[in-house]
Order: sequence, then structure tokens, then C-alpha cells
Amino acid sequence: METYALLAKMIGALAMILGILLAVAYLMKRFGLVNQTGGKGFIKVIENRALLPKRHISLVCVAGKYFLIGSTDQSVSLLGAIEVDELKEFGDILKEKEKELAKGDGKR
Repeated sequence: METYALLAKMIGALAMILGILLAVAYLMKRFGLVNQTGGKGFIKVIENRALLPKRHISLVCVAGKYFLIGSTDQSVSLLGAIEVDELKEFGDILKEKEKELAKGDGKR
């Protein structure tokens, strides 16, 4: 009888540890803390921005080349290619516009 109680206690502890591990793995995947491609892919999403609900703009790197892509529920469009030297300038412009919008000075 004592052996069954000990076995049940051990199985319960193992189930609890397994449940915690699964919960942590789910949360890491849910909040993007895990690189889903394993870092071996040729396609990397550098940044996503929501413009409107269900409308996004993405900066994507494919084999060392950068592309700006717009997406909606119905389509995905190539907006343009960005050269590596233009990338820093592009990032600076985005930061300036964000500051203007945060202050309420942004014009549409």
C-alpha cells in the first residue's frame, strides 16, 4: 500500500513539472520570445508596424536584401526595395515621425 502512495505522489509531481514546462513554452511562443525559424532561414522579418486594423507594413530581409511589404487581409504587396545604406536613414525618418505623432504635431 505504501508503494502505491509513493508511486502516485511521484507521478503527480512529474505531471505538475511537465505542466509548468508546457505553460512556459506556450507563453514564450505566444509573446515571441522564441525564434521560430531557429535562426537558419534566409527570410527574416526585421519589423512590423500596424497602420490600421488588419493593415500592416513590414521590413523583411531576404538573403541580405531588404524589402518593404504592405499586407492586408486580401493581399500582400511589395512596396519597394531598400538598399543597406538607405536603411539607417529610413530608420531615423521613422523615429522622427513617431516623435511628431506622439506630440500631436503629425500631419496626415
